[in-house]
This record gives sequence, C-alpha cells and structure tokens, in this order.
Amino acid sequence: MLRIALLTPLTPERTALADVIEGYLPELARRFELTVVTSGAYKPTAAIFRPEAGLRIRVLPYTQYRTLADQFDLALYNLGDEPRLHGYMLDAMQERAGVLLLHDLVLHHSIFVLTWGAGNQAAYRDELVYSYGAETAEAIIAGVLAGDFERLASRYPLVERVLDRSLAAAVFNAGLAEAVASLAPGLPIETLPLPFYLPGELPDEARVQALRRQIGSPETVIFGTFGLFNSQKRLELTLEAYQRLRREINCAYVLVGSALDPDLTARLNERNLLDDVVRTGWLEPAAFSEYMYAVDAAVQLRYPHVGGIPYTPIRLLGLGVPTIISDIAPQADLPSDAVIRIVPEASDEGEALYRAMYRLAVDPMQRASMSAASRVYIARQHDPRHGAARLADFVEYIAAQKEQLAERAQLRQRERTAGRKSGNDVVAMAGQALAAMGVRADDTEVLHHVLKPIAAMARLAQPRGEG
Repeated sequence: MLRIALLTPLTPERTALADVIEGYLPELARRFELTVVTSGAYKPTAAIFRPEAGLRIRVLPYTQYRTLADQFDLALYNLGDEPRLHGYMLDAMQERAGVLLLHDLVLHHSIFVLTWGAGNQAAYRDELVYSYGAETAEAIIAGVLAGDFERLASRYPLVERVLDRSLAAAVFNAGLAEAVASLAPGLPIETLPLPFYLPGELPDEARVQALRRQIGSPETVIFGTFGLFNSQKRLELTLEAYQRLRREINCAYVLVGSALDPDLTARLNERNLLDDVVRTGWLEPAAFSEYMYAVDAAVQLRYPHVGGIPYTPIRLLGLGVPTIISDIAPQADLPSDAVIRIVPEASDEGEALYRAMYRLAVDPMQRASMSAASRVYIARQHDPRHGAARLADFVEYIAAQKEQLAERAQLRQRERTAGRKSGNDVVAMAGQALAAMGVRADDTEVLHHVLKPIAAMARLAQPRGEG
C-alpha cells in the first residue's frame, strides 16, 4: 500500500478546497496509507476525523512532516491561490516534487504576498524572470507599482514554476486542463469531477421550515447566494435585479457566507435593502449547507474567474436547487436544462439576470424541471466515490514512474530557463562555439552564413510579451 502525504487545508478553514478534499478522503484512506499534512494552525473538525468514522487517516503539522517527508512514496498538494492556506505547500514543493490537485490557474496573488508582501521584492522578481524573462519581469513590476496588479495577475498567472516542478497535475475542468497542458507540455494531467459532498447530518423538514420562516413567509419565493462575497460574485447586479423583483413578487433574498467586500453594507443601505436582505455571516460547514435546503433558487454569478470551477453550484445542483450561473468556460459542462446561464459583461447582463430570476419566481414548474435535471446530472457525474477512485488510480500510475517523471520535471525547468536567453546570450554562446571550431573574427563569409539564422533563432527564443 502506497504511503501518501496529502498537503491540504481542512475544515475549519474557510475554503471550498477543504470540502472538496474531505469528499474524497474516505476512498483515498481505503486505497492508501494516508497522512494529511496541515499548516499546523488548527485541528481538523470534520466528522471523518472522529474515531467513530472508522477511517485511518494520520494528521501531521507541516513542521513535523518536514522531518518525516522521506518516509512517503508520494506527496499530493491540494493547491489554490490563498497564501495563508497554501503558502506552506509552495515551500514544500521546493523540496519535494509531487502531484498537484490544482484548483486555480492563477497563483500570482499568493506568490506576490509571500515574496513582495513579505518584503522580498527580489524573490518576486526571480519568480517573474523564471516564468516570463527579465524584460517582462521589469514591465510587470513597473505595472504593479503603478497600481495595475489585478490585470497583470490575470494575464501572468505565475504558475509556471509550480507546474515545471511537479510530477503531474489533476484538475477539475477541461479548460483548466488545456491551459496547464499549454504551459507545461508533457506534464501528465487528469481531469476529475468535483465531488458532491455535504458535511454533517441532513436537516429534517422542521429545521428547513424554521430557516425559511427566518427569511420570509411560507409563500415567499426565496433566492440565495452562497460563499465568500467579493467582486467576482457580481452582487451589485443581483441586488439590482432583486430590488426590481420584490416590487412585483413576494420574494426574499439571503446571503449565506462572509462578505469580503467592505462596502456591501453601504450598498445595501443605498438601495434601501439593509433590512430586506438576510445576511448570515460566516457559518460552520454544516450550518452553511442547511441553508441550501431552505432556498427555492440560487444566484451564483462569478466573473472574472481564474480557471477553477466554482464548487458551490455543484452542491446546490446536487440538492436540486435551480441555479443561475455565469456563462464561463469552467462551467461549460453543466447541462442547459439544469442551470440558467448569464453572459458576463454583456450589455444586457443585468436585464437577463432579472428575467431569469423572474421566471424562476413565477414558474414552479420550471423550478421543478430544473431540479430534477440537476439531481440526475450530479448523481451521474459527481459521485465522490468515482472521483476519488479516479484520483487514486492516477496517483498509483504516477507513483509507478516517479523517477522518470522527476527527471522530466528537471528537464522542464532547464528548458524554461534556457528559453529565457536573450538574443545577445544566444549570439555569445554561438561565438564561443565558432571560436572553438577555429573560425576567426575576420572570416566574414563564414560568419555571414552562420549569424543570420542564429539571429532568427534568438528572436524566436523571446518569451511571451518581450518581443
């Protein structure tokens, strides 16, 4: 049985990545001698770690793992773009190549915080130079100093070194798989389904009705939005649509989760919605999930995105909640009879959202049809046992060829840095080779035929954005 170290955030950390991996853990624990490695800042609280769960999963803090890392056959890194949660994994990858479970293509935010944010601008520049070359690195730094960080982070994901160091990568949608393949040719990639997984006990009908009474009357159509409320959730559009809708229909709106937007309260107040939108604040995972049973429909917009597939819609659809989503590539596989798509940044985005909410509010038959379709789809495509089994098979496949893949990882890193040579570097190396062959500086006829194609190759070697 393989000895696997899985570096990952777990509940009680406030991240969907913990929910995803906890959905996989029971099957992984049956297939492997499994050790979960945390940052060490907390103790896991999910039910699967209780003795009565009957799962053999060892938990180690990262400081202890570092002294024991050689005991494991393979390391898995459940990685996203949150420096507080994933910084120790980026550190561990420098010592030990492993298999990525990659949720976001963009890691620029984490690397920026862990380097520049820690007072080490040189380390940030080194990462940029490795991925994009010296000239582009200087341009990015100038843009950051000019206040253009978010746009630059989206354009330059800064995931290249992480991919180059890895033995393989598992991702959760085809679009992210294609992006990874283009950045790291030859890297083994597996595309997995996100697991439909809910923590805790299912709420009974009395609990669901009690939650509904807290939000509205028994006849009220309840809309909900779940998760961390940042600019990507496009709440301004949803609030505007809800404000219009409530003038015509008996409806309510609940925000279940934490607000990262400091202006949310002010914006609710400006729309006279401060007392009409229910806000739960952050909830423990089981309580968070209970509210999914209490809503009639959900609005889960997300744009821009960073490559990963949003997890909350998978859970809502598994419970049969009709859901309105943004029309983005990571969600392209969700069936059209189970969701309503809104094109982000279209001229009629707000109007399209209002019409979608209106249809769901007034048409219980459409809600029922979408509910049935979504349950069937999730049961077929997102069973956590099937996804975990595919991940376990992939891990075994990679472990069997770990040495060869480690050599390929080293080769990718050498090729990446070799590709960053400037035109002058290429010409200098060619000059040294010609001198060794006895070609003199006054051999103009020979040099004419040699230097022209060398110059062309030097131009081709320029990295993206530097030509």
